[in-house]
Amino acid sequence: MAQVKLGGQMVDMDDPCALYTALYATKLQLLAGEQIEETEIRSPVSQNRIRISKANVAAIDAELLKLSAACTLKTTGQRGRYRKAMRYV
Repeated sequence: MAQVKLGGQMVDMDDPCALYTALYATKLQLLAGEQIEETEIRSPVSQNRIRISKANVAAIDAELLKLSAACTLKTTGQRGRYRKAMRYV
């Protein structure tokens, strides 16, 4: 039973539902700007503002999709439904 600290709380890595909840909370904090640092550089001629984030939102979204599917499989025992496009020629 491996534990990891995610979003300030200890989470069991073997529980996809707990990981999903903690990662989603961390994503909301990132989107709210809590984990974004902003620096301002001023000179007599110009003023620049730089925003730096320590996370990749697209990678977080991809991991949330995987964890959601794993959590559904764990809780219901069934895989999520996948719709396939059908083309009639």
